[in-house]
Amino acid sequence: MFRECPRKYFWNYYGAHNGWLRDAPAEARAAWRLKKISNLHMTLGNVVHDVAAEAIQRVRGGGDVPSGPELIEAGRSRMNRAWQQARQLEEWERSPGRHPMMMEFYRGTGPSQDLVVLIRERLYSCLRNLPASESFREAVESPQVEVKEVDRLDFLDLEGVKLYARPDLLYRLGDAWRIVDWKTGARAAGHSAQLRIYAVYLRERSDLPAGPIIGRLEYLSDGESISVPITDRDIAEERRAIQDSVEAMRTYLAEPLRNAAKPMDQFPLTDNRRWCSSCNFFELCEDELAATENTGPF
Repeated sequence: MFRECPRKYFWNYYGAHNGWLRDAPAEARAAWRLKKISNLHMTLGNVVHDVAAEAIQRVRGGGDVPSGPELIEAGRSRMNRAWQQARQLEEWERSPGRHPMMMEFYRGTGPSQDLVVLIRERLYSCLRNLPASESFREAVESPQVEVKEVDRLDFLDLEGVKLYARPDLLYRLGDAWRIVDWKTGARAAGHSAQLRIYAVYLRERSDLPAGPIIGRLEYLSDGESISVPITDRDIAEERRAIQDSVEAMRTYLAEPLRNAAKPMDQFPLTDNRRWCSSCNFFELCEDELAATENTGPF
């Protein structure tokens, strides 16, 4: 987010701070509410991740491996519940922190039929492919497994900075750890970097035995997976990248020790305006964007 747009980063982490308080400034309240809005693609990802975690826990607890149709039905139920909740705009306005909202309903009457069909097909494909995936099959047999839990986020202290991380699935086969990231969409260049960040988290944990690390991306919609060994050199480079990123973020702080940000106008708008209209905070930047828009023919 910081690299994508410093202004978006400001609204999400500083402008929205304390926005849940009744006496908060209007902009803080607005930013906090907007921060809470999801969309249909994100809802799909959350549902598939939750269903996967519960299925693995169920099998490791002595239950049968769920069938594709069982998982699909569980996913359908969650998606339909999220859909119905997102249509209740007044409920969300009363309690944005507790009531889910999707951007498709907040800014319109709901997703297009084409998008609904796409998400439905992707939901069915992901959950149909889940039990046959390599990571699912290995995890239910592994002697040591952790799955991502809803509402739980672990962190470690990396030279005075809290690094929050929680891999979707972590398990050990032999002496090697597998770090798994379930993906419900298409392949993207940045996915492998996410695995290396999880490897930093794993290597820093003192409660787990050391061992080789293999990262795996499970692209559930097409049933494909990619496994990549993560070396000590990879982890050292990722640590440096994290530290460099932290230092860049600190240049936007007026008081680093208090994590107090500089004024909002010191966080520039992105030069790439193509995605602004789909940003959660678009309405907070809309007037400024209009004032700086190049309206000439060239």
